[in-house]
Amino acid sequence: MKKTLIQYSMVGLFGLLLNTPAHALDLWQTYEMALQNDATYQAASAQKIATDEQKKQARAVLFPTIVAGASWKQMREEFDATGRVVNTHPASASLSLKQPILQFDSFTAIKQVNNNVSIGALTFEAARQDLISRVVQTYFNALLTQKTAQVATAKEATAQQQVKLAQRNFDVGNTTVIDTQEANAAYHRAQAESIVAQSNAGNAWANLEDMVGAPITEPLASLNAPLKLKMPTPDTQDKWVKRAIEENYNVQIARLALKTASLEVTKRAQTRLPTLNLLASQTWKSTQYNHSNDVKSSVSSIGLEVSMPIFDGGLISAQVREAEALKTKSMQTVRSTQTQVAQATRSAFGQAISGLRSIEALEEARKASSAAVRSNKIGYDLGMRINIDVLNAQQTDAQTQIDLAQAQYNTVIGNINLKAAIGQLQDDDVRYINQLLKVSPATKNDTSNPDRTQAAQSEPKSTDSTVFAQ
Repeated sequence: MKKTLIQYSMVGLFGLLLNTPAHALDLWQTYEMALQNDATYQAASAQKIATDEQKKQARAVLFPTIVAGASWKQMREEFDATGRVVNTHPASASLSLKQPILQFDSFTAIKQVNNNVSIGALTFEAARQDLISRVVQTYFNALLTQKTAQVATAKEATAQQQVKLAQRNFDVGNTTVIDTQEANAAYHRAQAESIVAQSNAGNAWANLEDMVGAPITEPLASLNAPLKLKMPTPDTQDKWVKRAIEENYNVQIARLALKTASLEVTKRAQTRLPTLNLLASQTWKSTQYNHSNDVKSSVSSIGLEVSMPIFDGGLISAQVREAEALKTKSMQTVRSTQTQVAQATRSAFGQAISGLRSIEALEEARKASSAAVRSNKIGYDLGMRINIDVLNAQQTDAQTQIDLAQAQYNTVIGNINLKAAIGQLQDDDVRYINQLLKVSPATKNDTSNPDRTQAAQSEPKSTDSTVFAQ
C-alpha cells in the first residue's frame, strides 16, 4: 500500500495547563490504560478471537467423521413350561466412518468463513483506530475544558475586582452608578459561566476515567510551546476522499460483506445438487449364554451414499430469493458506507484546514486582545476609559483564548480523523503526539516499557512542523 505522509504541526492548545506538575499523566500512558480497560475495545478483541475459530469449524466438515460405540447388557429369560432360566450377556462394539466426497455448499461455506475472518481482522483494526481517536479526543477535550474553566475562573476573579474598583471609585465620586451596575452585571455573568465551565470540566474528566477504567489522580500533561503548522499532504480534499473510499476499513468490511452475501446465494442454490459420502463401518458382537456358551460375530461394510433433494415444498427456492435480497441490501450498504466515509473525510479535511487558518488568525487576535486589555486598563487609570471598556476588553481576550485553544484542538482531531479515514491511524501517531507533551520526569525515566520511554524521550525532529508516522 502506498504510503502518504500527513504533515501538520501540533500547537499547545494555548497552554491548557499553565504549568504541568512533576508527575502528570501523558497521552501514551492514557492510551495504554485504555487498551487494557476500554470495554468497547476489549469486546472487539474477544469478537476477533471468536471469528478466528469459525475457520476451523468450517474446515472440519471436509474431514472424516469417526464414531466409536460400545454396549453391554445383562438379560435374564425364564421359560414357564420348563422352568428353564437363560442368562445372556450381549455385548457389542462398533466403529463407523463418514468421509464427505462431494458437498458443493460446504466448499462455498469455507469461502464465506474466510471472508468473515478477514472481516473480523479488519473490524478489530478499525476498533483499535477508533480507540486511538477516542483517547486523543477525550484526552484533549479534558485539557480544553480545563483551560476553559481556568479562563472562566480568572474572568470571574477579574470581574470581582472590577466590582470592588468600580464601587471604590463611585464612593469617591470618580465614576457613575452605571459603571458600578455594569461591573456587577459582568461579575454575575462571569460567575455563571465559571459554574458551567467547571461542570463541563468535571464531566470531561469523568469521561476520561470511564475510558481508562480507573480513577485519575494525576493532572494531565499539556502540550509544549506552540509550533508552526503545515497543511496536510496531499493538500486537496478530492485526493483524500479517493484514497479513503479505497482504503477505509469500513468500506473494506462492507465490500467483503457483499462478497459473503454473493457466496450465500451460491451456497443456497448448491443445496439442490447431490451430495456424495464414503461410508465404512465395523461392528463386533458377543453374546454369552449361562456363563458358558459364547457366540461372537463381526460385520464389516463399506460403500457410497448419494442424496439429492427431490421435493422440499419450495424451501430452497425461497432461501435463494432471500439470499439474493440480502445481497442487494449489501450492495446498497457498500454505497452508503462509501458516501458516509467520503462525507467524514471531507469533514475531517475541512476541520484540519479551517483549524490551521483559524489558528493563524486567532494568534494575531490574541496579541491584539491582550494589548487592548493593557491599553484599556491604562486608559481607565488615567480616566480616559470607563469600566465597561475594561470589562469588554477582558471579555474579548478571554474568549479569544478559548477560541484559539478550540481551533488548535480541532486541528489535532481533524488530522487524527484524516488518518483514520484512510486506515492509517497507528500507535506511532499516539507516540508522536506524546512527544509534544510536557512529559513528567517519572515517565522519562520509565524503562519498563521501551515504547513509552522512546515516546517520552524523543523530541520532534523539527521545530516548525510535525509529521504523523506511517
